[in-house]
Amino acid sequence: MKSILTAAVAAVVISSGSAMAWEGKTVGCFDKVWVSATYTTKKELVKPAKEQFEHKNGRIELVHYAPVYREIKMLASPGYWVMREVSCGCPVCD
Repeated sequence: MKSILTAAVAAVVISSGSAMAWEGKTVGCFDKVWVSATYTTKKELVKPAKEQFEHKNGRIELVHYAPVYREIKMLASPGYWVMREVSCGCPVCD
């Protein structure tokens, strides 16, 4: 009984394998590519610019100090995957 059932299952699998064979045509080839997140930034003033007199090398010099900013970064759009078309390497597809 077991051998008959096994033979029947094998026959069904073999016959359905050829019925499931589908002759398809490659239309295009794609690669999965990661697109990084984009950010917007804005500056926030921490220290304004200033000029100040200082004693240096036995004389008084006017020294300029540049302003100091803090950069605030905000997420504009998150990263995502995109499918990009690539060459399949076959003359029919290109």
